[in-house]
Amino acid sequence: MNGILNWILWLPVLGMVGVLLTPKSKENVIRYVTLATTALTLLLTIVLYLKFDTSTAAMQFVVKVPWIEQFHINYSLGIDGITLPMTFLNALLFFICTLSSWTVHKSIKGYFALLLMLQSTVFGVFFSLDFFLFYVYWEVMLLPMFFLIGIWGGENREYAAIKFFLYTFFGSIFMLVGIIALYYASGKGVDSFSILAHQGGKFTELTVDMFGHTFSFEKIFFWFMFLGFAIKVPVFPFHTWLPHAHVQAPTAVSVILAGVLLKMGTYGFLRIAFPIFPSAAVQYSNVIAILGLISVIYGAFCAMAQDDVKKLVAYSSVSHMGFVMLGLSAMTVQGMNGAVLQMFNHGTSTAMMFLLIGILYERSHHRWIVKPDGSKGFGGLYTKLPKFSVVFIIGMFASLGLPGLSGFISEALIFLGIYQKFTTITVIAVVGLLIGAAYLLWMFKRMFFGEVNPDCEKYEDMNAREVFYMIPLCICVIFFGIFPSPLLNVMKVSVGQLVDLLAKF
Repeated sequence: MNGILNWILWLPVLGMVGVLLTPKSKENVIRYVTLATTALTLLLTIVLYLKFDTSTAAMQFVVKVPWIEQFHINYSLGIDGITLPMTFLNALLFFICTLSSWTVHKSIKGYFALLLMLQSTVFGVFFSLDFFLFYVYWEVMLLPMFFLIGIWGGENREYAAIKFFLYTFFGSIFMLVGIIALYYASGKGVDSFSILAHQGGKFTELTVDMFGHTFSFEKIFFWFMFLGFAIKVPVFPFHTWLPHAHVQAPTAVSVILAGVLLKMGTYGFLRIAFPIFPSAAVQYSNVIAILGLISVIYGAFCAMAQDDVKKLVAYSSVSHMGFVMLGLSAMTVQGMNGAVLQMFNHGTSTAMMFLLIGILYERSHHRWIVKPDGSKGFGGLYTKLPKFSVVFIIGMFASLGLPGLSGFISEALIFLGIYQKFTTITVIAVVGLLIGAAYLLWMFKRMFFGEVNPDCEKYEDMNAREVFYMIPLCICVIFFGIFPSPLLNVMKVSVGQLVDLLAKF
C-alpha cells in the first residue's frame, strides 16, 4: 500500500497528459478523461481512508526517495490524521468541480488540463514531508490558479489573478527565508530539509543576528512562517485578495479556492509553524486569537454589506476561517479538533454555496441581490426553483452552523476549546455567529421570498447533472453534522500529539 500516495499524487498528472494528447475538437472526450481521472483519484482516497490506522500519530504510507542527494533533499511523502480529511476533501471537490464544469466551452482543453494540474499540486502540498518538495508544490500551485482565474474568470479577471499571485508569492518569499534559515540552523545535515526532523521545539535557545541586533531564532522565523500561511488563510489584514479572486474566478475555481486552497494556510500552521516553533506559537497565541476574532467579526460585517451574492459568500469565508484560527490559538484538544473539523466542514458547506451561485449565474448571467441601479436582481426563487431552493437551504444552514448540520459541531468544539483560555474573545466571537445568521437569512429572504421577479420567470430548476453533483455535499453536511466520529477518530491521535507538544512550552 506504500505506493498509494504516489498514485493519488500522479494520477491527475497522467490525466492532464491524456487531456493534452486529445484533439481539441473532441470536447466530450476531454471532459470524460478528466471525470474518469478525478473519479479514480476519489476512489483511491476512500481506499486510503479504509486502510488508515487511527491508533497512531506516526506518518503512514510513507514514500522516501533521494532526490538531490548533495543537499539531502528527498522526494518524501506521508499522511497522518490531520492530512487525511484534507486529502479526501480535495479528491471529492475536484470530482464535483469536473461535473460542474461541463458547461465550460472556452478552451476546454487548457481548462481541464490546468484543473488536473492544480489537483496534483494541492495533493503535493498536503503529502510533502520535505521542505524543498513542499515549497515546490506550494509555488507551482500558483500557476494553474493564475491562468484559471486570468483566462476563464469574469470582467476584471486579470486584476484578480495578478493580485492573488502577488499576495501569495509575497508570503511565500518569507516562508522560503524561513526554510533556508532552518536548513542552516539544523547544520545542513541528513535531515536538514525534513519537516518532521525539525519538529519538537529544537530551536528554542537558538539566536540569530539581524540588522545589528541579536534576536530569538524561534520568534523571528515563527513570524516568517506565520506570514506565509496567514496570507493563504487569509487572516485579516491579508485578506483583500480573496473577494476579488472569488468574484472573478469561474465557479469550479471558486469552489477549489474556498474549499481546499484556504485550508493549505491553516494546514501549514498545524504541520510546520506550530510543531517546529512551539514556544513562539504558545507565546503569541493571544495575537493569533485576536487576529482570528477580527477576521470573524470583520468578515461577517463585510458579508452583510454585499449586494453581490458571490462576494457575500467570499467574505463569509474570511469569517469562517477566523473560527479555524481561534481553534488553533486555543491549543487544546477540543479547540484543535474543532479547527481541523471546521477546515473540512467549511470546505463542504462553502463549496455548496459557490456551486449553487454558479448554477444560478448560468440562468441569470448576474449575481446581484440588488442591482447597481437599485432594482431587485432576484425574487421569489423558491416558487420557481423548488429543488434548487431545498439544496440552497441545506448549504446555507450548514454554513450558518445550525445544530444537526456540519458547521455546528466544529464551531461548538472550537468554543469549548477556547473558552477557558480566551473567555472575552469567545464571548465576542459568538457575536460573529449572530451576524453570520443575520446576513445569510437576509440574503435568503431577498432572493427566495416575496413576489417572483419577472426576470426569474424563465429560470429552469436544477437538471439531473446538477442534482447528482450536489448530493455528495448534501450527504456530507448532514451526515457529519449528526455523526462526526468518522472524521474525529481519524484526527484525534495526531491532534492530541500536537497539543501535548504545545503543552510543554
